[in-house]
Amino acid sequence: MMLLLGCGKAAAPAVEAAPETAVPVVLTAAPTAQAEQKISIGVAAVETAAPTAAPGPLTGFVIGLDPGHQLVYDPAREPVAPGSSETKQKVAGGCRGVKSGVYEYEVNLDVSLLLRDMLEEAGATVIMTHEVLDVNISNVQRAQMFNEANVDLGIRIHCNKSDNSKTAGAFMLVPTENRTKFYEENVRAAQVILKAYCAETGLSMRYKDGITYRNDQTGFNWCTRPIINIEMGHLSNPSEDALLSDPAFQVKMARGLFNGILQYFRPDLVAAANE
Repeated sequence: MMLLLGCGKAAAPAVEAAPETAVPVVLTAAPTAQAEQKISIGVAAVETAAPTAAPGPLTGFVIGLDPGHQLVYDPAREPVAPGSSETKQKVAGGCRGVKSGVYEYEVNLDVSLLLRDMLEEAGATVIMTHEVLDVNISNVQRAQMFNEANVDLGIRIHCNKSDNSKTAGAFMLVPTENRTKFYEENVRAAQVILKAYCAETGLSMRYKDGITYRNDQTGFNWCTRPIINIEMGHLSNPSEDALLSDPAFQVKMARGLFNGILQYFRPDLVAAANE
């Protein structure tokens, strides 16, 4: 920018007095870089607003993630359902990799954190029951977090074990019809998400349709919102243990769950992509 006025050290030559109509100029501090950007000759300075990012495909949806188990084992009892005299321990210990020795709660949290990031990048609001291992949050409390956040879908994230080391595959748990008012939504979400998960990971689907129904899960019975529980594979199976404990494979696991969630909430996108 050309400076029209200056204040050097040398004395300025004498000049005739300016006409009375001239406007006196008062020099102040030099303009800042930000101000210089706004200066133009004969054109008003206009600030350009930063472009607004387009909303993600899951913007407006609230999704709850409950990484199963935790570092703290809590054998204290709590009612299995509101008003029930039947009780279960607040938090079970979970299982452990037959070869890797990895704890189930470690796999559950690692995958959940990866999935959280994917969902948030797509615009979803994500409610995590916990983001660190060293917590003590009961299954009732986890369900209540989903209720308070009014989640559109809660997903309990677990791994499984079996006395038979050859048992393998992923499957979904869904509340029985008498335990929820979102039975049909739960079943459809379980079907869509499990299919996408198995497609991405290459893991088999346990059971005929990959779904089993439960009326004894505290985390289900206290939840008043749509909710499902995925068993991502069997840590008691040596081959699946090697996969479930592998950080690179955990990215595939999270991606498979994300794909299913996206297909569940935005089937229109899937239909458009297939046209």
